Amino acid sequence: MIMMIRGEPTLPWPDVRWDRLAIVGNLVFEVPDDWTAIAGPGAVELARAGSTMTLRHVHARGADPAVGFAAVAADDHEALLIEGAPERLAVLRSTGTIFDVRYGSVGSTAVRIASRGPIDEWPLAVQVIDDVLRSRWSTASVERSAAIPPADRVGGAGSTSGSAASEGRDRAAALLTVRGPDGLFEHLVQVEDRGVVPGRVRRSEVGTAARAAGLTGRFGALTSAGAALLRPAHGPEDLLVVESRTRDVVTRRWRAWLSKGSALVVEDGDGHSAMDVIPHGLLSRELLAWFGVDPSWVIEDQEPATVPLAALDDRDGPCPSEVSWMQAAWPVRDWHTVRGWGERRQFAVLSIVVPGIGVFDREIDGDTVTMRPSSPAAFARDVVRFLTVERRDLA
Repeated sequence: MIMMIRGEPTLPWPDVRWDRLAIVGNLVFEVPDDWTAIAGPGAVELARAGSTMTLRHVHARGADPAVGFAAVAADDHEALLIEGAPERLAVLRSTGTIFDVRYGSVGSTAVRIASRGPIDEWPLAVQVIDDVLRSRWSTASVERSAAIPPADRVGGAGSTSGSAASEGRDRAAALLTVRGPDGLFEHLVQVEDRGVVPGRVRRSEVGTAARAAGLTGRFGALTSAGAALLRPAHGPEDLLVVESRTRDVVTRRWRAWLSKGSALVVEDGDGHSAMDVIPHGLLSRELLAWFGVDPSWVIEDQEPATVPLAALDDRDGPCPSEVSWMQAAWPVRDWHTVRGWGERRQFAVLSIVVPGIGVFDREIDGDTVTMRPSSPAAFARDVVRFLTVERRDLA
């Protein structure tokens, strides 16, 4: 039991870590290693090279996510909303930095934790927040107020933050500037070593699009712009592939060839293709925009559901589970299975996205599959780890 005397904690035993403690309201926590604590009125700021985290005592647990996103987007029109729920907000700025706000209850104290830092550091910062709220000096509540969305809520309809989310995704999705029909990249590879390309190839839909984009010349050969576009694909440091499948058919594909701080990114799907060479630092924003996961779909912390694997693809019969979110998800037709891998990656991406319902991790055991509700932010952090953090030592 903690006693407070003149704002300082008194424990029933000596503790050698007093110089590593910080206090916010009734929350007393250890300052994590490598972080410096700066105390202020009703708040403590933690700082570490390039990242800051502010813990503040507040009167209400939660805020309107649309208002929070609008405040960031006012001075950054390319900001991307990752998650928007009354107790959580995550916004990715065009500069590659993340703004993450989280609310929690510690005893009778409501705490707002806001972190800012590079997107690469985001998964680590969230782990620090979790550790603080699990401190042995606190009694953090992990209750969530998010309700299971109705079965007819598709595309974020009826969500306060849904329109802001779509607008943010549309702006960020315009990052790739070269656009054309599906197969544009393959066409450029096909003609790369040719001086003259047959007329039927030049006049095809994809050939015409390549010339209109300035990637090929009059006789179909690559221009200097086309050659520069393909350069990262020659001897790349890594190749990343992400596929989105519906009923085991690849409907969309995202590929990135990484080379010397830049990446050639190619997106294909729905009969269209987009590509460009972008800095490594923009990969997270571009891929998260491509996923298009609705940030308002939050059913995290709901119980998992286990169903027969054979029934999962078609879902023609009645739902075999009594779990309410699975019953709502069962009649939704276009489930997406997301798989991502790379030649030098330890982390992969493997999730199921059910439009209008949420994001799920899955685990196959024999002839059954267990789906566990996740959150848009947790999914995004998996993407960040996949892109930036974990690499095997191939030496």
